[in-house]
Amino acid sequence: MRSALLALALCLVSLPAAAQPEVFFGSGNDVPNIKEEDFDRRFLKTGINQALVQGTKDPNCAQLLGGLLTLLGETAPLLHKRDENFYLDPLLVEALNTQLSTPRFQANVYLVAMVRRVLIDRKLSPKWFQTAAALGPVVLTIDVGKLRFLSEGLQPIDSFFLTLPALRDRYEIEVRRANATAARSAEKMFRESYLDRQVAFGGLELIDLSVEQPKKKKKKSKKRGSEPLEEAPEVPTAVARMVWYPPDPNAGEINVFGTPKKRPVVNITARLAPQQYLDLSRIPKGTQLMVRGRFWGFKKAVEEVELRDALIFQDRNWSQGNVLVDPNAVARCPLAVNDLMGVAPAQSGAFGQPGR
Repeated sequence: MRSALLALALCLVSLPAAAQPEVFFGSGNDVPNIKEEDFDRRFLKTGINQALVQGTKDPNCAQLLGGLLTLLGETAPLLHKRDENFYLDPLLVEALNTQLSTPRFQANVYLVAMVRRVLIDRKLSPKWFQTAAALGPVVLTIDVGKLRFLSEGLQPIDSFFLTLPALRDRYEIEVRRANATAARSAEKMFRESYLDRQVAFGGLELIDLSVEQPKKKKKKSKKRGSEPLEEAPEVPTAVARMVWYPPDPNAGEINVFGTPKKRPVVNITARLAPQQYLDLSRIPKGTQLMVRGRFWGFKKAVEEVELRDALIFQDRNWSQGNVLVDPNAVARCPLAVNDLMGVAPAQSGAFGQPGR
C-alpha cells in the first residue's frame, strides 16, 4: 500500500538527465501487475464508492463526486505500463489538496483508491461511467470522453515520463553528444529504443484536421490484353496536424537589432484511429490538445514527429484558476468522511466517539 499512497508524489518526480531507456519503460509489462489488497477491499465499502456506483441526489456530494471523476478522467490518457504511479497536473494536485480535502476527508487517498480500482479491474466500472455521464451536464469539468475511453478497457502508454521535451533531451544526449566510439550507431540505437512506443504528448496546438483519401492502387492482370483490376481502396484516414512550442531560451531578451527571431517549433502529424472520443468536426483550429498513439517516425532531430493509430483529447489549461469544487460543498457532503483509512482528526462523532 505504501506505493499507492505515494503515487501522487512520485508521479511528479522528473527523471535524471542521464536516464537510459529502461528507466523510462521499466520491466515492459503490458499493464502494471496490481494485486488487490485490504486497502482496495475497504474502498469498496466506503460511501464514496457507493455513490459512484449508485449516484447521489445530494447537490454537495454531486460536486465532490464530480471533482473526483474530473481528476480521474485527467489521469486516464497517461496511465502507463511502467508501474502503478500516475500523472496528475500539479495545478490539479493543488486543487485536490485545497478544494476537495478537509480535515475530516483526505481526498488524495480516495483518488489513489479510484485509480487502483481501475488498474485492478483493467477498466473503469460501467456504473462509475454512468454516474459520470449523469453528472457531466451539471459538473462541467468532467471530461466524459476520457472516462468513456477508460470504460472500454485499459490501454496504457509505455511511459508518461517520455514527453516531447524528454524525447528531445534524449536525442541531444544520446545522438548529438555521442562520443566517437558510439557516434556511427547512435541514431540507429535511438530509433530502436524509442520508436514503436505508445506515447502521449500534451500541450499541442491544433493547426488543422483533414480526411485523407487513399490512392487507388491498380493491380495488373495476369491475362494478356485484359484491363487492369482495381484493388479495394483503403479506408479514409483522419489526420491531425499540430505544433508544440519548446520553451524559448531567448524569451524576454531585448532585440536591439529589431530582427524578429523565428520561434522554435515541433511539427506533429497524427494519423488518427477510426474511433475517437471527441467530435472531430467541432474542434476549432488553435485548440490545445493531447495526442496519444504509436510513435512512428521523426525527422530533423525530433523537429518533425509522426504518430499512427492516434487518439486526440482535450488538454485543458488549468492555470486559468478553474474551480473544481466549492470547499464549502465538500464540508457539507455527508460522504466526505475518512471511512477508508480509519482516521478522522476533526470528525465529530466518528468511530464510536460521541458527537460534540
